[in-house]
Amino acid sequence: MTDKKISWVLAFAIFIICLITYLLTMAATVSFWDSGEFIATSYILGIPHSPGTPLYVLVGRLFTMLPLPMTIAQKVNFLSVLFSALAVMFGFLVMVNTLKFMFGELKSRLERFVLYIGPLVGSFYLIFSDTYWRDSTEAEVYSLSAFVMAFSTWLALLWYRNPAGKADDSVVEELKLQSSNKKELDRKIAEIENKQKVRSHNLLYLIIYLLALGIGFHLGTIIVYGGIFLLVLLVKEKSITNTELIIFTFGMGIIVADMTIHTSPQVTLFGLIIFAILVAWSTASKGRFVLAATALFVLAISVHLYLYIRSHLNPAIDEVDPQTWRALYAHLRREQYPPMSIFNRKAPFLFQLKYFWDYFIVQYRMIGDKMVGPFNLGIATVGIPMALGVLGMIANYYREKKVWVLNFTNFLLNSLGLIIFLNFSDHEVRERDYFYAEAFFFFALFIGIGTSGLLAMTLDYFREKKKAAGGYVVSLGVILLVLSILPAHHYWHSHDRSNNYIPRDYAYNMLAGLEPDAIIFTNGDNDTFPLWYIQCVEHFRTDVRVANLSLLNTSWYIRQLRDEEPKVPITLNDEEIEQLRPIRLKDGTIAWKRDLAVQHIIQTTNWKRPIYFAVTVPLEVWKPYEDYLEMQGMERRLVPYKGKDMINEFMLARNFNDVYEFRGVLNPDGTPDTILYKDKDTKGMFINFAVAAAQLGQRKAMKRDFDDAIHWLKLSLALSPDFSWPRMLLGTYYYMNGDIDGAVNYYKQELKKDPKEGEFWVRVARIFESQKEYSEALQFIDRGISTIPNYRQLYIDGFRIAAKLGKPDTAKSYISNWLTKHPDDEQLSKIYDKLDEVLKEEFGINPGKKASKGGKDN
Repeated sequence: MTDKKISWVLAFAIFIICLITYLLTMAATVSFWDSGEFIATSYILGIPHSPGTPLYVLVGRLFTMLPLPMTIAQKVNFLSVLFSALAVMFGFLVMVNTLKFMFGELKSRLERFVLYIGPLVGSFYLIFSDTYWRDSTEAEVYSLSAFVMAFSTWLALLWYRNPAGKADDSVVEELKLQSSNKKELDRKIAEIENKQKVRSHNLLYLIIYLLALGIGFHLGTIIVYGGIFLLVLLVKEKSITNTELIIFTFGMGIIVADMTIHTSPQVTLFGLIIFAILVAWSTASKGRFVLAATALFVLAISVHLYLYIRSHLNPAIDEVDPQTWRALYAHLRREQYPPMSIFNRKAPFLFQLKYFWDYFIVQYRMIGDKMVGPFNLGIATVGIPMALGVLGMIANYYREKKVWVLNFTNFLLNSLGLIIFLNFSDHEVRERDYFYAEAFFFFALFIGIGTSGLLAMTLDYFREKKKAAGGYVVSLGVILLVLSILPAHHYWHSHDRSNNYIPRDYAYNMLAGLEPDAIIFTNGDNDTFPLWYIQCVEHFRTDVRVANLSLLNTSWYIRQLRDEEPKVPITLNDEEIEQLRPIRLKDGTIAWKRDLAVQHIIQTTNWKRPIYFAVTVPLEVWKPYEDYLEMQGMERRLVPYKGKDMINEFMLARNFNDVYEFRGVLNPDGTPDTILYKDKDTKGMFINFAVAAAQLGQRKAMKRDFDDAIHWLKLSLALSPDFSWPRMLLGTYYYMNGDIDGAVNYYKQELKKDPKEGEFWVRVARIFESQKEYSEALQFIDRGISTIPNYRQLYIDGFRIAAKLGKPDTAKSYISNWLTKHPDDEQLSKIYDKLDEVLKEEFGINPGKKASKGGKDN
């Protein structure tokens, strides 16, 4: 089998393995964050948030029409699965081609083994890497972007094989043997070189077209042009001139800069005029490359006209409403977001580097946390792929510098380049590792190159020693291959979303309990996009109008709420909407545009339609109406009667018992589902249900209905096992219900899980104290102090309980021991000198001799 066939067979095998892995772990339905928006807009041909990603929507729509045994959500998720697998396949081919440039002709089976085992290792590390795997199993733009980047890089290496379009030496020799006529020979060679030059040009045209088209998936796709540009620039003999390349890059840079750093329209226009002059000059003096490349670039980005055309048909999701050329321009430039600035750092640069590093270091983990003495073996093993990646960079540099420039620039721009450009703050609303997914992608390619480099070094070493190298090289290669598969075991549980219906059920629960024709104000992505999905795709509760507060700060969204079904009662005309401006209130707070819009909607609705605020909405939004808001579930409903902290116990209980769905959160018997992995975002969203259940339990306890109170607190803890408030209260409710043993046993169980939680020790001691079992109480106090010696309340309670037990010196020793450790505690220091008086007045004890600070019992 030829090398070419071997490469493609192995590449296809990698594609199949990746495809199966991602299919098995693909999200069952909608996910949190942007997934809901992308599924919905793909299905209805809508317009998602800036810059609109029109090509993603169009391809997503095509996938929803495929005759596959999948739901609409799964079909759009499968779009990511398929293109991620294709990206890995071409990543494999990039590694193979890079190694062929590095090592030249392969002469033996062992050399072929060295060549191909590295790309296999790199591919497996990539397939099972943390961020890339997660992005590949949900509806997101990054998989399609990764495919275009990988495919374009592979095309660049194809171009690099014959950049000047010369006839192959073997072909020339064959022609010489076939023809003795020099003119005929020269003509045939010229024909071949003409075709090769056309092919060379066409490869560059295809790369430019694909990268421009890829902007319709994600703007970051264009980043790999940096590496391709430098590769082409460094090649001396090629079918185009550096002048042509630089002129085209200048024009493309003007467009990209305008879309990213918001250069002023005047600067952009001036730059385009200069570019047009340069194109005309180049076409007249150099050739048509710049003109043709520019035409292809413009043709590719013209896919964004979809946004303008589709917006005129007013789809249900029509973000920024780009019905005018100015609005389309604003959409492409992401003007609704603050402009990027690389000079005013939002956080210290070293923090931003560490922020990236924290994501980077966990990408290729092979095992979990395994402590060997002071060392974490799980973290230490990451050093293997990291070292291989660094070795790959070094080997690539020394053996093939031009290809190294391509590969390293791709990695550098997607890592350090994005760290500088994105300028993340130290309080981002969500994890941002997905922005660096392509950096992890290209580093995985270096891991593969480094693996083959290490094996090649091993082979050379044994050959120099004139020893048989086969066994050593193959054994090392197999070991490294096995190690590259270990991340699959480590990450499978956390990345398997095949049974995760939580985001979909969250959306269902948000809408199912609302009255007909309701208006619900939501806050951000996770309480809005899943709702858009379930309304647009599953056609559930389409009578409800979801009003997102973040978008209510924009005029176009207020107009859409007013004009599109189901319409919101807004009587403002377009001019009045534009004139809504933030105002400073008498108390110094600012009423934003959204606040003025909310007030207008409430006043205009005038109780004709039910209005709700999602529990995720921040206090400052609903505070003006808090005396008229009643908790009914995942929403606070605006009601025509006044009260404080109102809860509709009947509605809340009905929703929990008869309406809400908790697949993956609760088992049918009401116990927590511990099988399905829940990430931080999922836990953060579902704690809202736990809070509601705990509030209901607290209300039942206030009515002395402790059986019901215990039931609701148990439900709260089942929904969110780490929720501290019901964890503390549940034992208290057992106690107040007369179940002393139940209370003690509950807190003991919690102490087994969390012995460092001082409040549990305190509460057990107080239960024994309430039963006048002071010795048992002090035993728990002492055990608590030995476990967490800096928990202040244990010492205070120890003083009180020892005093009740009639042990004044023991009582005083608790305070003195605390002050020995914490002499800066002014409050207890003042009390310490009056301890004898306190013991006498409050406990009727004459302590006699005073204990010294830090002294022991007499």
